[in-house]
Amino acid sequence: MINYKRVTAGLSPVLLALAWQFRDEPLAVCTCISALAGLATWCLVPATISTFKRVGLSGADLSKPSQPVLAESMGMVAATVYLIATFLFIPAQFRNWWGATQGSEAYEHGSYRFPFDRLGEYLSALLSLQSMVFLGFADDVFDLRWRFKLLLPTIASIPILIVYYVGYGVTHVMVPVFMRPWLGTHIVDLGTLYYVYIGLMAVFCTNAINILAGINGVEVGQSIVIALSIIVKDVANVNSGNKEAEYQHLFTLYLLLPFVAVSFALYYWNVYPARVFVGDTYCYFAGMTFAVCGILGHFSKTLLLLFVPQVFNFIYSAPQIFGLVPCPRHRLPKMTMESPLPRALVARLQQEIESENSAGSDAGSEIGAADAGNANDDDAQTEDSQPGQGNISGRIDGIRRTISIAMMSFAKAKSPRSKKSHSSSPPSSGRRSRSSSNRAGSGGGAHLPHHNAYMVPSRTALEGAKSLGLSIIRLYEICGLADVERDEQGAMIGVNNLTLLNLVLVRSGKLTESQLNNRILMIQVANSVLAFIIRYRLSHLFYF
Repeated sequence: MINYKRVTAGLSPVLLALAWQFRDEPLAVCTCISALAGLATWCLVPATISTFKRVGLSGADLSKPSQPVLAESMGMVAATVYLIATFLFIPAQFRNWWGATQGSEAYEHGSYRFPFDRLGEYLSALLSLQSMVFLGFADDVFDLRWRFKLLLPTIASIPILIVYYVGYGVTHVMVPVFMRPWLGTHIVDLGTLYYVYIGLMAVFCTNAINILAGINGVEVGQSIVIALSIIVKDVANVNSGNKEAEYQHLFTLYLLLPFVAVSFALYYWNVYPARVFVGDTYCYFAGMTFAVCGILGHFSKTLLLLFVPQVFNFIYSAPQIFGLVPCPRHRLPKMTMESPLPRALVARLQQEIESENSAGSDAGSEIGAADAGNANDDDAQTEDSQPGQGNISGRIDGIRRTISIAMMSFAKAKSPRSKKSHSSSPPSSGRRSRSSSNRAGSGGGAHLPHHNAYMVPSRTALEGAKSLGLSIIRLYEICGLADVERDEQGAMIGVNNLTLLNLVLVRSGKLTESQLNNRILMIQVANSVLAFIIRYRLSHLFYF
């Protein structure tokens, strides 16, 4: 187990010294502050678990056999540390304009000019992020309805829309090559529709992360992959020679480096087996971070390419989201258990039981025949046959008892009651248990991995489904995107819940929660690679 407190205490002075050493390089200072923010989040998450539980911000992990109670809304901790880090970075970002002298970068055409436009962009981005964090936490506490979840991101995006309008106001887009003969031009000015588009993108990004959720680590994991992909893009293009483009890439890096740092720290505690839940606060915070970077960094089309899995998940879930198909409150995959005994051993024991049963029936028939043929020796035959039958029954009962004991011990080991009794043991054994648990630390609600727990697709009944919804389900079934249950007459009566998580399980079969999370992250990584190929290798087929 990593002692995160010692690691933080050892690295913090080094990072502070590096930040001071490279104080004239804003990107280096941002990197050091981001690392400090990650270390702070790493320590604060386990330290605040008991506080969140005490005020009622907790919930059961339904994907575990014992359903441990974990602290919720821990994304608030990561978001708070992120905002503090970005606030502290403001002076370092504009340090080159402090005490500027004639001929320096701060002077343009011989006169001093502070970049108020850049400061306005940065502050508007932080204002939108802060607003979305607050609204996300309100959703965790009050469980807001979906109509509010669509409205609130729109309100939170107003600051960046105003700054975009005042600072740039560019609303025209290039027309793809194959559409230019129809439109007769290669540029179209969308006007107000462009602001509607970027406003809707803010709404989509914030809710897309929230929809693709439900298992340990998937919300933070997909956000980290998307953020790292954008960082790779910016690092590769930051020295393009165009000062305006360079500033836009640096602006995105200044926002995403601390985001990745706090997300990695939160992922450590949220990945399987999770110690905390991130809540809607993190989902909204992450989505708005990407929306701000895409809008003010002027790469909204590339951002949508990176969000293809989320776009697919939204379209795939649309029948349930819009009420065409019944939508339960929780659509996360279901947990199922396997026998703790090896499959080969279970099969061998079952064969022995069957063979002993057949041997017992054969012995019983022979005894019955002997009784019918020689009634005078009834007492003797009975005395001779009873020991054999008792031996057979004893062996069968022994085999069954072995299986029962193994199953009972397995159930007791996974039950909450056994944990309570274990926690009431002497202090020394309790300390040993905490130190030997997997990253338990002071995290509270820690539990060992359940190697016999698997995830299977959750299902919903199609009773009350609209005709259009049934037609879409039928189309999904034809395309292999749905596992439909039918009655004896062939009518559809049930289907898996329409989420990407359940679809992966439909196509792959049962997986452990960790394996399912890894599959989703692999899909996200593969999509990032494909997005870069389309953006930088195939874009000439559509634009030139």
